[in-house]
Amino acid sequence: MRVTSICLLISAATMLATPAGAADPAIAACHGCSDATAKSMAEAQVPRTASAGVYDVYIVDSPGNRLRLYRVTAEREGRMAFNYAQPRTPSSTYLGYFRTSRSEWDYVRQAVKPNIVLPRDFPVQSAESVIGNAYNQTVISEQLNRHVPTRIGSLFGAALAMLRTVFTRAITAEVAFPDGTTALFVLDRVDNLTSGHTFVYRYKPGSARDSDGNLIPDSVSAFDNYGGRFSTGGNLARFRDRAKMYGVEWPQGFREELPSYTICARDDEGNAHCWHR
Repeated sequence: MRVTSICLLISAATMLATPAGAADPAIAACHGCSDATAKSMAEAQVPRTASAGVYDVYIVDSPGNRLRLYRVTAEREGRMAFNYAQPRTPSSTYLGYFRTSRSEWDYVRQAVKPNIVLPRDFPVQSAESVIGNAYNQTVISEQLNRHVPTRIGSLFGAALAMLRTVFTRAITAEVAFPDGTTALFVLDRVDNLTSGHTFVYRYKPGSARDSDGNLIPDSVSAFDNYGGRFSTGGNLARFRDRAKMYGVEWPQGFREELPSYTICARDDEGNAHCWHR
């Protein structure tokens, strides 16, 4: 039986490039990338539909504490479109924006490092309740914001845009729910300052765990090479219910004795199977 593996690709949102000398150059994130990769990314910020001209593009690398500026020349002739980027020295103004936004990124990242333990009377009782539930994720997001006092109210324009770009680097908070389950939440974006909460966190797929530390499956692929030990009937029942939800085969006639051990895998045809001891 061949067990498949799953890869997750994450892309960073970018802004449309503007001509050199305009008020708002493009800003894109390329964390830990080489000069060649940053140059290619800068060229990619000027779409083929853009007019011929010269465009400024800033490439942000917050973990590397580096800000690059590329001047991209866009050549357009008939249906042919070519972009050529040359490195330039970032302006002192944008270096200031970068230092400010990076400082805020570090601040938020450190602020949510301790585990956030929800009170017993919290309206969302389980990590399972946030899987696929946008409303409950928003409730958790608002709670996380209470642990991170807002300091970015004075940022505007390019500084705020750069802050949003810097935040494409994962900031993760672990949340402990009243029933003993846990889940990770990743900072998704900096929302509009008038939206009611500034930082928007979303559940990180594959991160929910029960009180025994077993992963709570949140997709069919989560059963690939799954292994877990269950010491409570509630955790085992949760696992069985989620297996049924995703159409995973569960052998009939076995005895449920605790502590128990369960392992799942998928075959070449994509069918999931679980074995229980």
